[in-house]
Amino acid sequence: MTRLSSGPMNEPSSSRRAGWRPRSPAMLLGLAAVAAVRLLTLPRSLWEWDEVLFVRGIAHFDPLHHSPHPPGYPLLIGLGKAMAWITGDAFTALVALSVISSCIGFVALATAFRSFAGGGETGERIGVIGALLFHFSPAMLVYGPLALSDPPALMFLSLALAAAGRLIEARERTLPAAALGVFASAAIGCRPQLALAVLPMLAVALALAGRRKAWGVALGAFTAVSLAWFVPLVLAVGGPSGFLPFLSRQAGAVAKYDTNASRAAMSWASVAKRFLAHPWGDRLLSMPVLALAGAGAAVAAARRFRTALPLAVLTGIELTFALSVMNAQDAVRYALPGMLGIAFAAGVGIEALGRRLRVPAGAFVIAALFAAGAVRYAEPFLAARTRTPSPPVQAARWAQKNLSPHTAFLLEPVMAAHADYFLPRSERVLFDEGLERFAGKRGKPVYLLGNGESGWPGAQTFRWPESDAYGKLSRGLYRVVSLSPIPPELRYRVERGVYAYEPTAREAQWRWLGPDAAVVLFPQGAPGAALTLALPEASPWPSNRVTVGVGGVPAADLEIPRGERRSVELPLPASNEVEVSFKSGASFVPAETRTGPDTRRLAVQLVHLEVHGS
Repeated sequence: MTRLSSGPMNEPSSSRRAGWRPRSPAMLLGLAAVAAVRLLTLPRSLWEWDEVLFVRGIAHFDPLHHSPHPPGYPLLIGLGKAMAWITGDAFTALVALSVISSCIGFVALATAFRSFAGGGETGERIGVIGALLFHFSPAMLVYGPLALSDPPALMFLSLALAAAGRLIEARERTLPAAALGVFASAAIGCRPQLALAVLPMLAVALALAGRRKAWGVALGAFTAVSLAWFVPLVLAVGGPSGFLPFLSRQAGAVAKYDTNASRAAMSWASVAKRFLAHPWGDRLLSMPVLALAGAGAAVAAARRFRTALPLAVLTGIELTFALSVMNAQDAVRYALPGMLGIAFAAGVGIEALGRRLRVPAGAFVIAALFAAGAVRYAEPFLAARTRTPSPPVQAARWAQKNLSPHTAFLLEPVMAAHADYFLPRSERVLFDEGLERFAGKRGKPVYLLGNGESGWPGAQTFRWPESDAYGKLSRGLYRVVSLSPIPPELRYRVERGVYAYEPTAREAQWRWLGPDAAVVLFPQGAPGAALTLALPEASPWPSNRVTVGVGGVPAADLEIPRGERRSVELPLPASNEVEVSFKSGASFVPAETRTGPDTRRLAVQLVHLEVHGS
């Protein structure tokens, strides 16, 4: 397969080998724009779960205990440690590394795209436009300046692509081959998930180079750099004997949570939209970009852009793997490597459109309009993140200022990393376990730290404003965080047959009871308790009879009609703890009665149980 040697998309070989001209106005303006936007949108604080884990990893590299999470990101942690030595702070270090990575990555990506498009003025326009589309995409506007692995990994990936283009076109192959090996390994070292696509990209680039010497130099450099980050990772997970179990656990987690749980209620069309359209913003932004990318891909195929084959392989594998396996809730971040190929194709399409309109430089205007539209679209999200700390950080600071140091925090699972990092001196335990642990400790202040609005009385709420950008460009977590007091009179210990709070621990509107259920209350002098039970409309019978026992003695018989509630006052004996039991006359399994997918055996709902009168 050979590239056409003439035509407006192809320049003399001398100009192709010339590389970037240092005084290229388009490249310099693009670099200035990327740097300005990253600096103007620096985050005020940590926000996402992964950021917390990366910061923890810089303090102590321990992937077995999620510092950071598997697969470990060893080179990122090494670079972060080096940067933290300069900045004195792990969060600042990672943010600085991301900003620097965006700037270097822009130049590298524009250089790579220029090479893929055949060089010369046409190739330069495509290079700058494609790199601008990528770095000004709403996805990169959000994730480009964060304390994450993505910006450094994308920088090294862009450098590897630039080296691949240089290697395929240049007569002198030693330095480009070495650079290709170094940067390909570095991309994997920062984000090991990229290995699946980077290794085939590397093989294709070397096959197109066609010389054994290039293979030897590139693979030697790749091996040397890989050993530098791989050995510390292996040692950190317990040596060679611990490495395979470490990877196996990670693969199992990906299959369970990323592939299955995150897609359970999503159609393939919804998954595809999350990965392909949402990274580019709303319809007014994403549809033109994807349409131009389709047109550009056809132009590139017709003009036989042989040099761009490594990018095509990388993009194809990344998008296929993402659409098939990766977590759809985190699709925008996971789509970033595959967006490189889409950005290049869109750059080709925009440049071709400019030439068809007989205004080649007008292609820059189209790119600038997209960049402006992307900034405007993401601005509500970016402004909140730039001006105020994230809601998890706001909640932690409020707790440190207003709550007793003896306060125990019950956590929704998604808040665990933030609580561990921001509230290290407090007792922290997952919600269900914490309710059991602190049920009888009336003098212990207990708060629920949750993601989202709370229905508990007296809850404190911390939020960023709602926006379409937040919904499309994030997992939807951490925009609203709540701290809810759990007073002693509402705490009890579950003995049997009592299921979790629904619809969530924060809202806590009911708990299903099985046909034989029991809890333990801690009266500590209180003479009674208020109880409310309900039978929802979804029940298969017109009513259900429940016998309530206190301390093994029947205390009340309640006949609960379908769709209604019944309340009763229960007298409590003078005891430090007492069992309250619930024996229902009927129960059902929704999955068996075709009233839902639930496989639990259910009887009635516990709506309210409160010790009072102490």
